[in-house]
Amino acid sequence: MKKTLGKVLFFSLLIILAAQLSMNLFIADFKISIAVICVPVFLFLTEGFPLILVTICSAIGVFALRTLMYWFQYASLDHTAFFLPEAGFYICYGLLLFGCTRILKGTFLNKNLAVIPLIFIDYGANLAELLLRIRTDAFEPKAQAGILLVALLRTAVIWCILTIFERYRLLLLKQEHEERYHRLLMLISKLDGEVIWMRKNTALIEETMRTSYKLFENLKSSGAEPGLTSSALSVAKDIHEIKKEYLLIMRGISEALDEELKSDGMHLEELLLLLKDAMALVAKEQDKELLLTLEYADNPYTDRHYALMSIFRNLFINAIEAAAGQKVRIALAEASQGADYIFSVTDYGAGIEPDYMDQVFHIGFSTKINYATGEVNRGLGLNLVQDLVENSFSGHIALDSRPGKTTFTITIPKEQLEVTAT
Repeated sequence: MKKTLGKVLFFSLLIILAAQLSMNLFIADFKISIAVICVPVFLFLTEGFPLILVTICSAIGVFALRTLMYWFQYASLDHTAFFLPEAGFYICYGLLLFGCTRILKGTFLNKNLAVIPLIFIDYGANLAELLLRIRTDAFEPKAQAGILLVALLRTAVIWCILTIFERYRLLLLKQEHEERYHRLLMLISKLDGEVIWMRKNTALIEETMRTSYKLFENLKSSGAEPGLTSSALSVAKDIHEIKKEYLLIMRGISEALDEELKSDGMHLEELLLLLKDAMALVAKEQDKELLLTLEYADNPYTDRHYALMSIFRNLFINAIEAAAGQKVRIALAEASQGADYIFSVTDYGAGIEPDYMDQVFHIGFSTKINYATGEVNRGLGLNLVQDLVENSFSGHIALDSRPGKTTFTITIPKEQLEVTAT
């Protein structure tokens, strides 16, 4: 009840104030106002709009405000009865609109189907006001043509306003869907990279299980204590169970990803712009500012965009995390050379120390540590980049680094990357 009362007062006040913008037409005291345009617009755009209460309150408010203004101007209330027909107009308009919504129900809320009813509602309410003012003279051709023209014009304005709101709402929905789609693409790219690691780790789990079982056999054959032998066997069994659960999890994620990975591809430009926005957020989370420049001579279309995203994303994140200052400058350039695409990712940071150059692509290598928590980066990014470039794209990655500039040069055969856009 309190919420409804608030709506009534709010919308009525807007209509009362809008009613002050009006002009006389045909006869004195017959005012054409834009305020009535607000009523159907509010009805279309507001869920649970209290139509009858708003129009009654608006009628009373318009009459009261006109009377008050007349009294201030002339210090008299002798002719305030001239304002009653205008109040009658609002009540008549509200009743006709209410009846139309009840008869047509959901159909009326389609702005295109509501055009004709709105014209007749506006015309009918204006005719009622004219009949109160000039009686039968309201049926003169000039008066009839005038109120019909007003009805057409106001209905056209209502339709335009509703169309603008509809387009704006669709634009917001499109932007929201695009943002969600971009976040989903980044998530899938990250998961795709993680699955690659999971597949590589299955071999490590298998090897660890064999080592544990071999330890059990050696202990057993050497006559070791039964408890120690039993423990070795138990470790081998536990690793075997972990392996089974690990494979089930990996299979579930892989099946879900396989369906998505079959989706349409992306142009390089779209992929890089998406990454640019995503990486800017990553840098912001670390209180850094990313200055990323993109240059590409070609704009190939690829259906292997998730793997390509993983390559660039890991290189960008590596540069962001390694940056000592607040500004992180990265440049990505693409060029076509014969049967290959050449991508260079340059980080204008501190550079990589010569002693580390041969180790950066090794699993587990990392110089990044959080001294507050003691957590060391797991060192998978660059190894994953190398794996994707060499094994997924049959390409090659090279590294060149000196103080103030580190460049990763990635060569990918065109036939491995591009497909024809459909």
